[in-house]
Amino acid sequence: MEVPFAAPVRALFLTLVRPLLRPGGAFADAPPPLGRALLRMLAVWVPLALANAALTVWRALQAYGELRRSGPPDWLERLPGADPEVLWEVFRTLPAPPAFGRIWPWLLLVVPIGVLGTWFHHAVWDHTGLWLLGGLKERRGFRTSLGAEAEALRMAALGTLIGLLGFLPVLGVVLAVPLLLLDGYLWLFRGFALAARHGCELWRGVGATVVHAVLLGACGLGLVAMMLVLLGTAP
Repeated sequence: MEVPFAAPVRALFLTLVRPLLRPGGAFADAPPPLGRALLRMLAVWVPLALANAALTVWRALQAYGELRRSGPPDWLERLPGADPEVLWEVFRTLPAPPAFGRIWPWLLLVVPIGVLGTWFHHAVWDHTGLWLLGGLKERRGFRTSLGAEAEALRMAALGTLIGLLGFLPVLGVVLAVPLLLLDGYLWLFRGFALAARHGCELWRGVGATVVHAVLLGACGLGLVAMMLVLLGTAP
């Protein structure tokens, strides 16, 4: 007797789970055309990203509404120079949160654009990291990186599915550290696709994602430092 949903579960395992468990052979086959790789990535990632965004917005609206009703938290009132009466007045005058029904249609537009932007962002920065590490000796170009990122992100989208467990009240706290580690692994996972599609050593592909993270962190710290300097010089 065939178990219900056995075929879809098996297909999901073969196409998404097994490559993540065996990243060394995940990209051994010939690469698909860029258009096909992109469409397959969108078909898997966009629905999961929509679910994640909807839950995030819903939780944020609930938290904002609760904060508006309960007033400023104790730690805010204990800050040096804080006036509890002024804080309470500020919280009482906060506008009511919009209804979720007015926001979710915008997610249908914003989320796919965000997914495409994330894909292109990773391709640009990872390609730059691979160039800095000398991984472009085959001269296969930026289009190769775009395809590799699409393949890797389609498989890494499974992390978004697992990440939905973080919205559960108790399980979310328990899984906080494992989910963080999973995010780190999925970040490095793109390096396996880069190495395979560009024909370079694995350490260069994985290293490109590390260079990406370092450069991104340096830019973020530089922006914060610049803002602090500007605030310090403001009259």
